[in-house]
Amino acid sequence: MKRKVAALFLLVGISCVLLTGCKSTDYKKGVEYQDAGDYASALDMYLGIDGYESYKDTADRVATCQAMIDAINSFKTASDSAAAKNSEMDAAISEAETLIVEKAPALDENLYPALESAVSAAKASKVNVPEMPSTAEEINEAAEQLNAIDYSAVIAELSSAQEALEKSIKQYALVDAPDEAYVIQCLQKVPGIIDISAVTEDNDPNGKLNKAGGYTAQVYFSSELVDQNSVYGTTVIEKGTDCGGSIEVYANVDDATKREDYLATFDGGVFASGSHKIVGTVLVRTSDNLTASQQQELETNIIAALTNVDD
Repeated sequence: MKRKVAALFLLVGISCVLLTGCKSTDYKKGVEYQDAGDYASALDMYLGIDGYESYKDTADRVATCQAMIDAINSFKTASDSAAAKNSEMDAAISEAETLIVEKAPALDENLYPALESAVSAAKASKVNVPEMPSTAEEINEAAEQLNAIDYSAVIAELSSAQEALEKSIKQYALVDAPDEAYVIQCLQKVPGIIDISAVTEDNDPNGKLNKAGGYTAQVYFSSELVDQNSVYGTTVIEKGTDCGGSIEVYANVDDATKREDYLATFDGGVFASGSHKIVGTVLVRTSDNLTASQQQELETNIIAALTNVDD
């Protein structure tokens, strides 16, 4: 009997030694994993220790590993989200920069520097995804900062500037050496314009139609604000610009500018022919028989009709 009891105590002792040795081995392995940054494997080792809550500092290590796992997962999610937002921002910037580089003629050239400023602001607002910090507290703080990234207002401003320039480019295309039919179509939409007539080479009063440096089309129109009985001539072409105004279309900006410079030499004099303004390669002229405010309003309405891209 004594031998059996002794054997039993021996078995129990061996079991305790084996169990203690197993705990120690698992603990050391867990520490190795934790030190290497493999918190998931470390947590598995710690939780596998029987009675880990009271074994050395295993309970604290379990809490630390779990906190690190949670923080790392949060950081990864935040990093992925930030990377997606940055990609969206990069795409918007790239699209805007492509438009800038193309440098297509725009009705309002000031929209180019406006878009360049919007691109600069967008680049300055970008937040780079940092390297993951070392502590759970720092990692969570970094994740919060990444989650707070919001480029919506910046992208909206960039898109607005780009859309404005794109519209201006389309507008310029409408007044880049348009044909006679388009000019007439636009003038028909302007309030106050009565009669419209395009010149031909046979009845062109200036004899410049289709000649080098001359206009490729000239369309005269009369205005209800002008007393037509006071204007010499029987037709709109005979009355010329005096009865309302005219549209002169040129092949290029240089020819249009030369013509406007020539007309400007008469401004304020006896032979003044009214207002004149270049839009694209088109010279918009209004009658000197109109008041300054009437000229301005008519000129504005004509340019709006010629550059309307919304219909």
